[in-house]
Amino acid sequence: MNSKKFSEAMGELDSKYVDEAINYKKKSKKPIWIKWGALAACLCLVVAGIAVSQIPNVFPDHGAGIDPGGTHPDGVDPIIASVAVYPATEKIEDVAAATNESISEADAYEFDILGEYLPTSLPDGYHFGKANLYETTMKDGTVYYMLRVQYTTGYGTPQESTGEEVAPDPNTLGNSFVVFVMNYKPEVKREIYEPTDITESKLEEMGGLTFHISYGDIYVGISPDTATTDDILVVVDSIK
Repeated sequence: MNSKKFSEAMGELDSKYVDEAINYKKKSKKPIWIKWGALAACLCLVVAGIAVSQIPNVFPDHGAGIDPGGTHPDGVDPIIASVAVYPATEKIEDVAAATNESISEADAYEFDILGEYLPTSLPDGYHFGKANLYETTMKDGTVYYMLRVQYTTGYGTPQESTGEEVAPDPNTLGNSFVVFVMNYKPEVKREIYEPTDITESKLEEMGGLTFHISYGDIYVGISPDTATTDDILVVVDSIK
């Protein structure tokens, strides 16, 4: 359509539709304070989003390289700081690189040394949910690993063969517990136990809190989450 025909077509529009559109625009005009209020709300959401994005994708008591509030020293890459894991004897300033990778069940169990400390048998109804491998390389070449595996009775978190996570369904998540395996001694506030220390009475005493077990140079953390005491005893008994 050329410009002349377009102009003629526009001229044929019934004027009442134009009037209705103008009146609707006037009626829908909002007071200025509503606009400013909406703008302020959006600004708050943006600020909150930035703050949340700085929260580390690691878990308490496992040697995270970032403070709980999401802060990090000047000159330290916030992304690296958010996933770095290492013992208390190291410093975040000495971290050269850090990654967090989602891996399959097979890769988790076959991962050199650490995979050998995952549970070999699971409580009734539980199966593999998902796994993440944290790798931190220090400037002197030392490499620290943390293997995190979640087990669940639900079906909302298994991974596809491609390694990509399936979107969780809150209605099918079920109960779960998490096992952390590290090739370094984590900085924790509570006692690190020997395997024989973990009994029913000890678990009840801990009240469902995350605890750590020493296996020589390898350390295993267990977060019971919603698993029962009996379930966790099965897990501990099946670890190397």
